[in-house]
Amino acid sequence: MSANAGVDNVTHGLAGLLVADAAGHWLEHRKVPVTPRIRRALSVLGIVAAEFPDSDLVYSGPVLDMGPLGYLLHHRGHTHTIVWAVASALLLWWVARRWVGGSGRLVSRALLVVALVGTLSHLLLDFTNSYGVHPFWPFDGRWYYGDAVFIVEPWLWLVAIPALFWNRPSSVGKVLLPLFYLLILAAVWFLGQVARDVAVVLLVFAATWPLVQRMLGGVQRTASGMLTWGLVTALFFVASSRAEATVRAAASSAAGVGASQVLDVVLNPGPGDWGCWSALVMSRDSERYRVTSAFVAPFGAVRSLEVCSARYQQGRIGSDVLAGLAGRADPLFVPTASVVWRSSWSAPLADLPTLARVRCEVHAALYFMRTPVWQRVSPAQLLLSDARFGIGGSGFSDVVVPTNGVCSFPNGWIPGWVPPRTDLLDASLRGDSAALGLGGTTTSNSPTVGSSGRGRRGRRQGTGIPRAVVRAPVWSGPA
Repeated sequence: MSANAGVDNVTHGLAGLLVADAAGHWLEHRKVPVTPRIRRALSVLGIVAAEFPDSDLVYSGPVLDMGPLGYLLHHRGHTHTIVWAVASALLLWWVARRWVGGSGRLVSRALLVVALVGTLSHLLLDFTNSYGVHPFWPFDGRWYYGDAVFIVEPWLWLVAIPALFWNRPSSVGKVLLPLFYLLILAAVWFLGQVARDVAVVLLVFAATWPLVQRMLGGVQRTASGMLTWGLVTALFFVASSRAEATVRAAASSAAGVGASQVLDVVLNPGPGDWGCWSALVMSRDSERYRVTSAFVAPFGAVRSLEVCSARYQQGRIGSDVLAGLAGRADPLFVPTASVVWRSSWSAPLADLPTLARVRCEVHAALYFMRTPVWQRVSPAQLLLSDARFGIGGSGFSDVVVPTNGVCSFPNGWIPGWVPPRTDLLDASLRGDSAALGLGGTTTSNSPTVGSSGRGRRGRRQGTGIPRAVVRAPVWSGPA
């Protein structure tokens, strides 16, 4: 259940299998014989299509020679767009048609639907959590975040696997699906991420839902699995909306801060738990940028803040993600009956734009980082992190930034996403090339930060970093 993933790949595969089963039922309804070969083709296609956007893992790493930024900038990148999803679905459809041979127009149509819905389902599922996607690139490079579903959500496994199991004629499915069922139950009970009372509810559901599914017909199993999956997800989105409103209301009054503007709220639920959430609040006042961590109980009358705090003493939701930062302070926001503030970190407003101007590592990282925080770890180095994923030894998003010297990857491939924190960047990073010291022009392939919500297209060849950033003057600020 690590936080450095999007939705786990088992969940993606289960969604693809549900789509494949639905296509098989449709063919049977149309009186088309679903042979074992067609059924296998549907199932394999459903899984492969649902996983295919993660093919960016082939190149979004060390091969780009950009350190951790190769992964941060390019996973959930170009392959996680609607353009790629449709193009790859057509390729997979062509391969699947070749596999099944001349099985008729309806089978071909069913395969096409499975391929399209499978690849697009990956984008939709990845949207549901706080990592985010930018599905509309190259027309819109903005990130979109669901902030609703935990990265490994046990309800989705428990809802889908029994419906799939009873519909599987093959011995492979009969063996693997129960193993995954036992795996998620073991994780629920033993890993310490799930509140104990929630774990009991999940175990009771896990014991009864397979019996319910056993009594249903094939079409009813698939339909109930898909509908219950949708219901679970919808409930998390309702709870997320309530949690965000609760946090924003609590942050509306800040002790001793004057006018404080909330820029963004990042939310993560407890696994399987609609009632307990962790939050990160990005805010600014006239002088400082601030990140504040919190614990939220959006339905206090049903699941109080005291209960949530007692249930989550450890794990991703129970711990303070800002704990690895030096220079933390007491939060300035006033606690309420539904929100407890954990800690706060802040920096002068000028620091982030200045860092981005003088260090290519920061400039590049801001195309990904939603909650950037930083600290000096040695006289010659800063550590830049995205607080969503932990800091220091616990964070996969950590980027070591030299305070002097030339850019460490002058030929880095910077994609054209719109940086999440354009609200903190000055004109020099929103397209004012003169302020960057480029004499009114940028390099031919230097991506800039779009203030209008559309990202300019990044290219691989050439420098990819503005010249002023490649020269990298010394950073001597207070970070």
